[in-house]
Amino acid sequence: MTAHIVWDWNGTLFDDIDISVAAASAACRTVGGGDITHEAYRRAFTRPVRSFYASLLERPFTDLQWKAIAECYHRTYRDLLDRARLREGVAEILDSLAGAGVTHSLLSMGEHDEVVALLEREGLLSRFLVAEGMTRQQRTESKQAALARHLDAVRERHPDELSVDRVLLIGDTLDDNEAAVAVGASCVLLADGSYDPEKAAAVAVPVAASLSAAAELGLRAISARPGPG
Repeated sequence: MTAHIVWDWNGTLFDDIDISVAAASAACRTVGGGDITHEAYRRAFTRPVRSFYASLLERPFTDLQWKAIAECYHRTYRDLLDRARLREGVAEILDSLAGAGVTHSLLSMGEHDEVVALLEREGLLSRFLVAEGMTRQQRTESKQAALARHLDAVRERHPDELSVDRVLLIGDTLDDNEAAVAVGASCVLLADGSYDPEKAAAVAVPVAASLSAAAELGLRAISARPGPG
C-alpha cells in the first residue's frame, strides 16, 4: 500500500511567517499591546488561538477585545498576502513523490476559500486528492478533529483502502503532531516552524530542515512500521 501525505499549508508549503507576525503585531496593538518578534511568535504559538494571544499579551482579554484581535489579524493578513510565497520547490517535491506512488492531500486551519484560491493561483490544487481549509462553522475546530474529518474525506477519493499507519502529516506546529498522534498517523515538523524547540524535543517529534527532508524522514518511518496482523 502506498503512503499518503497530509500537508499543512500556512507555514509549511506556504511561507507566510513574516506576514503572520506582522498581522499578529497589528492585532496586539488594537488592544494596547506592542509589536511581537518572530521568536516570540514561534515560541508562543498554540491552539486555541485565543490562548496564543493571551500568552503574547501576557494577560486575559474580553470577548469584545478578542473580536477586535481576530478581525484585525485577518484584515491585516489579507492586506499583506501578496508578500508571502510558496516554499522553494513545492511543485517539484509533490510531483516527485507522486511519481513514486505517494498520494497527497492538504489540510489548513486557514479560511477555506482563501486557501483554495491560493492553491489555484499557484497551480497546485490538482495535485491534492482533497484540499481544504476551515469554513466559518469549523473555525473553532481543533486540528485533531479537523484531521480526523479530513482523512474521512481522503478515504472517499483514495484509489486504495487508506490505512492510517500509512499516513504522514508534515506541518510546522506542535498541534500538527498532537493531531497526528491522536489519529495514529506519523508526523514530521519543519525545523523553522512555530513552536518551542524544547517542547518539541520533550515529545520526541521528528524535525527536518526542508520539505524534501521531512518527506524522506517521515516516509522512512512509515516503511519501518510493522504491517497489520
